[in-house]
Amino acid sequence: MSSSIISNDLQNWPSILLVIVNFNGKHLLEKHLPSVMKTDYPLFDIVVIDNDSTDDSVAFVKKTYPHIKVVKNKENVGFGRANNVIFEKYPNYDYFALLNNDMDIDPAWLRSLAETAESDDKIAAVGSKILYKNKRGNKYIVNSAGIRVDKHFFSFDKGDGEIDSVKFNKIKEVDALCGGALLLRSDAVKQIKGFDSRMFFYYEDVDLSLRLKDNGWKLVYNGNSVVYHDHMGTSASWGSARRTFVSNINRIRSIWRRVGAFEALKELIRTPLLWLWSKISGQSFKEILIKG
Repeated sequence: MSSSIISNDLQNWPSILLVIVNFNGKHLLEKHLPSVMKTDYPLFDIVVIDNDSTDDSVAFVKKTYPHIKVVKNKENVGFGRANNVIFEKYPNYDYFALLNNDMDIDPAWLRSLAETAESDDKIAAVGSKILYKNKRGNKYIVNSAGIRVDKHFFSFDKGDGEIDSVKFNKIKEVDALCGGALLLRSDAVKQIKGFDSRMFFYYEDVDLSLRLKDNGWKLVYNGNSVVYHDHMGTSASWGSARRTFVSNINRIRSIWRRVGAFEALKELIRTPLLWLWSKISGQSFKEILIKG
């Protein structure tokens, strides 16, 4: 699959609303918004959706970047529900571009995503190549090059931990995409009614991806669109065990909704047994899952 070239005529570019969810991330906004402002795309707006921060995030954005839209929730509703607020409030954009508040960007990241999305009207979502911002031995390391989903609907970031190379510069269909740097077609989002509001954090992007595919849409990874992740900047206080637990609860919720109660109940029993085996065998939980 190759990208199309959009006309230089401004009217032919799709309109995009760049959505940044924030919760007590003033330090991240200060650090990363200067990079985001270098985005090279002719027709986009930015909105920061704030989950009732107490660290003056909203005041900082309004004062420093007065052209950025700001929406403030009355409570912390998590990632998916915050994006849903924006989907409903600003329905007239052609696309929504989701970007974590701990990301730096390559200036062409959004243009490249838009060109790919516009190449096929059945593409609902296009995801960037996400690299860890901190290099290893002067080389960038891959965080996500799309997501693989196995038969039990466990999800794995493709390329995670590998040194970045030309093999990750492809444009291809994938099972799912990371919500940290993601372009979503507005019509597709409306069809599936956005993110599952029961999922506060983790797996909500995989669930969204799978529901889009269930409805006949395509998901495409674009390795020419590059962002740099200040890893765990948004969830540093969450321990590994908590992240794993929440992700698996949401996975089972997704299975229940998409596949049915019987399959969800099987996974509800199977997953703790796999975790117990990881403790007995000394293998990591992820290692056991990858082996199937």
